[in-house]
Amino acid sequence: MKNGAYLVLTALCVVMGLFFSFALVGYSFLGLCFFALAALIVAFWGLKALKKRHEKAAKGLKTALLIVLTVLFVAAAVTEGYIVSKAAGDTGGEKYAIVLGAGVNGTVPSLSLSKRLEAALAFAQDEPEAVLILSGGQGPGEDVSEAQCMFDWLTARGVDPERLKLEERSTDTRENLTFSREILKDLGAENARVCLITAGYHLARAGLMAEDLGYTEVVPLAAPAAYPFLELNYYLREIPAIWWYLLNR
Repeated sequence: MKNGAYLVLTALCVVMGLFFSFALVGYSFLGLCFFALAALIVAFWGLKALKKRHEKAAKGLKTALLIVLTVLFVAAAVTEGYIVSKAAGDTGGEKYAIVLGAGVNGTVPSLSLSKRLEAALAFAQDEPEAVLILSGGQGPGEDVSEAQCMFDWLTARGVDPERLKLEERSTDTRENLTFSREILKDLGAENARVCLITAGYHLARAGLMAEDLGYTEVVPLAAPAAYPFLELNYYLREIPAIWWYLLNR
């Protein structure tokens, strides 16, 4: 490949990285991917230049780089396969469900939270005796807790308030599951089979956390995608998130 082609490809990747990082909201990980691709192109470009003076060293470095890239690609593909596989489950008969919170705009659920609530409403209708634990505290820009927002949304659509338990202390997924488990204990359902409702990309990591926290059996129920292309960003972002969690669990 000629130097001009390396330059054009690098510039294109940088432009795409800037676009996804700053022109769009929520796509920053895709932006990082394009920046990484630009750095990779520059690395191969540099090896091409090195080959003219130190051919043996350039070949060795290129081989090492290709081996590392292959290992990373295989690991990423396996991890992504695991993430996708956990985005669907065989639900039915669960007496308890945990709905993980997402952003609230004032008192109105964000689109992401609305999709989780749609899944929660469908579950509540399919399992009329089930208890739903609504989990999520109050964050910046939120006039009510995520749990309260979910409660208001579901009761407005006919779900019996007596079936809804609010967990309003959590600030992240681990706390969601930790504090929700305390509610399950209070209900005498510590070892019950629990349906976990959240975004599809989130279920794999949430399931690992639930396992570490002592949940007996968690059945995943994925909410519909809010923005299909944005889901791609999140599914890719979950790869390093899963690795980081496994290394620090």
